[in-house]
Amino acid sequence: MAENTMVKEQLTDAMVEAGAELTRKLDESGMHTTTALWLFDPEINEWRLLFASPEVSAEGPRKVYERIDSALEELGDKASAAPFSVIRLLDPSAELVKLLKIGVATGPGVRRIRFSKNVINGHFIDDALIYRAT
Repeated sequence: MAENTMVKEQLTDAMVEAGAELTRKLDESGMHTTTALWLFDPEINEWRLLFASPEVSAEGPRKVYERIDSALEELGDKASAAPFSVIRLLDPSAELVKLLKIGVATGPGVRRIRFSKNVINGHFIDDALIYRAT
């Protein structure tokens, strides 16, 4: 009997560093980022770089994506490890954001907390690297 095995995409050191640097750049730009993390999506076998900010609802996602694009330009070559195509925005009221605040409150700053194969309030998180969850 043959068994299908999917090889999980790796979160590279370059991706981890680029995500941390981008989070810092957004802080420097004055953007209030409550949550920043790499989250593995097993359905598509890809990592997504997620940011939650109250500015998503206040200014609209387009303005926030423009700010992220500007911050990526400032990163130069490092940005290739966190391309715009993998970045997603969340409203701070999103379920994932609420769950992370319960399970892994980081406080301000940029941390690097690996959170793998865990359940928060009945919700399974396959794999994540959390920079901030406030």
